[in-house]
Amino acid sequence: MNLEDIARRAGVSRSTVSRVVNGDARVSDEVRRRVQAVIQEHGYHPNAAARSLASRRTRIFGLLIPRAVGSVFSDPFFPRLIEGAVGACNEADHNLMLLMDTTEDQRNIERLYQRVIRGRHLDGIVIASSVVDDPVVARLCEDDFPFVLVGRHPHHPEISFVDVNNREAARQAVAHLLQHGRRRIAKICGPANVIPAIDRYGGYVSALLDAGLMPDQNLVRHSDFTSSGGYRAMRSLLPHHPDAVFCANDPMAFGALRALHEAGLRTPEDVAVIGFDGLEEGESTTPPLSTVFQDTRALGREAVRTLLDITERSRDGGGIRRLLTARLLLRRSCGCAQQPEKSPGGISSRDSP
Repeated sequence: MNLEDIARRAGVSRSTVSRVVNGDARVSDEVRRRVQAVIQEHGYHPNAAARSLASRRTRIFGLLIPRAVGSVFSDPFFPRLIEGAVGACNEADHNLMLLMDTTEDQRNIERLYQRVIRGRHLDGIVIASSVVDDPVVARLCEDDFPFVLVGRHPHHPEISFVDVNNREAARQAVAHLLQHGRRRIAKICGPANVIPAIDRYGGYVSALLDAGLMPDQNLVRHSDFTSSGGYRAMRSLLPHHPDAVFCANDPMAFGALRALHEAGLRTPEDVAVIGFDGLEEGESTTPPLSTVFQDTRALGREAVRTLLDITERSRDGGGIRRLLTARLLLRRSCGCAQQPEKSPGGISSRDSP
């Protein structure tokens, strides 16, 4: 079947069928239904190459994993993010291309940029977890190429992003530990140049200052977002006798729990622990992990939907900023006796004028 065949069976012109296939509004509802009925009956699907030539659109989005993130498939955050992004692409009749270069060789990154992005093999790109000094972000801005960050950029508020309020969520987590009477609260941070790690550290400092406590740098460690990184950081904190620790993600909290257990310390009696992510695996740790719940799949979905808004509606007047809710999920590791019901997070959005 081709457009001419569909047009002949529906009793319309070829251009009308093309408008229906491409979602053009300049077709009456009755004609649209008639054409779609023929398309469905004969299982027609437009040729992707011809469609791209005609529309100058590929209907392909990229999902870029920055080179600063070296544990893409061992960190549960990324498979969940990818799942959400793929689902949103499928709903919109788009494909998702995974772009990943974890090397330190700038030439490889430059080749990737020239081949895929400058070559216009994509309609837009989602950057999965940005670092402050990421050169790709600057290049995308210079080339006026559509993109969305997962995580706000601290220096460029005009850039479109989808995120949770990491700073406020972290502040609430540390404030909760303070309510349990903890005063020597340690912080296991992610890499110092990764934006969510920066925001979560900021929330940690804010909670301490609100309580009249000065942050103690002896109680702060930077690590990668892995269980082994959390384990090493917790081991190095033990000589400083923390009575609680807030970890920048759940895998690091899992590692911290293991280090505490090996040191003969009880959780939460000796050292309380709170993570960040809300991974299902936290229900099975000993004790079950208190954490900040964020809907990672929803982050992926909303990033793609935001990119669709940018590419399909040609929005002017600045970036789109969308915040998803994050909330405390309290279990035994922080000192709480009961686990409340988990309800899905909602989405609040603030779009620029």
